[in-house]
Amino acid sequence: MKDQIVGKLQAMLSGGVDSECMVVYVLCETRKLLDKYPPNPVPLALKMYCHWALHIDLMNPGTTAQLLQRVDDFVERVVQQAEDFIEDTYLFRELLWLDTFRQQLRDFLASYDLPTGVCDEDCRWHEFLEHYAGVIQDGSLSCQAKTQRLKHVDRVVFSKGRERAHAVVPFSLAWEITLLDGRSIDVEVYAITLPKGETAAIHGIKLNRWNEPASLVAAAK
Repeated sequence: MKDQIVGKLQAMLSGGVDSECMVVYVLCETRKLLDKYPPNPVPLALKMYCHWALHIDLMNPGTTAQLLQRVDDFVERVVQQAEDFIEDTYLFRELLWLDTFRQQLRDFLASYDLPTGVCDEDCRWHEFLEHYAGVIQDGSLSCQAKTQRLKHVDRVVFSKGRERAHAVVPFSLAWEITLLDGRSIDVEVYAITLPKGETAAIHGIKLNRWNEPASLVAAAK
């Protein structure tokens, strides 16, 4: 089975991944390998983006447990107003910044000696992202803690955010976090290029109290 999947990916990646259906196919075959032959450590961002292109709802604890636990820890910091800049930045990069998706996809392909040009070449990667954006345009990824005991989080919905014309990626990524106490938290993240060529994450966080929205944190790098 492994050789068959790798062979299909080899044929697909040797040409151009230049349509939405081709992006879905590559991510579908990638997810099969991730699920059947999981690497250690599991590339969390890559797995999430594969799921987003292929699913609407995720409730299997084996798929969502690690992700939801990290979001629950993030919520704990938001609720207590105890921001951990390093940990939060790492979380945003790991889960929501497409640079991490790019690197993890490249590492995964290289581990099977598959062509990595789609990740190595900026023009091909940007084309891949354009088609990927089309795949997720009208959909969202919902992760629910059905059996997992978390302190705060009941459900997280990831969706494509607003268009960002001058950002590293031309759109932002948004989460809507439903809490066990009935409140919710909205998070929006996008990446920008700084004057010296470095990149940074800009995020906004809004804690919605039961009936009264209140802005908690905004535009933090």
